[in-house]
Amino acid sequence: MELTLLEGLIGVIAILLLIGIIVLARLAGRVGAAADSVGLAARRAAELAPAARCLIESGQAELALLRSISRTAAGVADDVRAVSSQTSAISSQVLQGLESEVIDRYRAIFAGARAGFDVLRRFRGGNGSVGVEEFDHMES
Repeated sequence: MELTLLEGLIGVIAILLLIGIIVLARLAGRVGAAADSVGLAARRAAELAPAARCLIESGQAELALLRSISRTAAGVADDVRAVSSQTSAISSQVLQGLESEVIDRYRAIFAGARAGFDVLRRFRGGNGSVGVEEFDHMES
């Protein structure tokens, strides 16, 4: 029983074919598992797509509302700046007025009021009321 070279090659080729079939079978199993994973991921993505779309639309609506609020806040800030500048101008005018004639007038009014109260205190005396004659007598 001698094996010829051709028979030896056929045996080696048969063994290699058997090994190739086993490797291909294992590879097919892995490719199938990967395909199942890809299919599962695709189904999950398809399930999440409506929720993601709803989330994106809600986010866009909130962003539009935020833009509207920021525009309104900018308008309010402009109004506050205008009121502040007007208040500043008015207060500077009031201060200028107080520094000049108004202060002098108020000082004169308060001085007259003090003098009037002093006269009334002398006229009334410490405990009771003093008549006009006694007041004239006290003055002289």
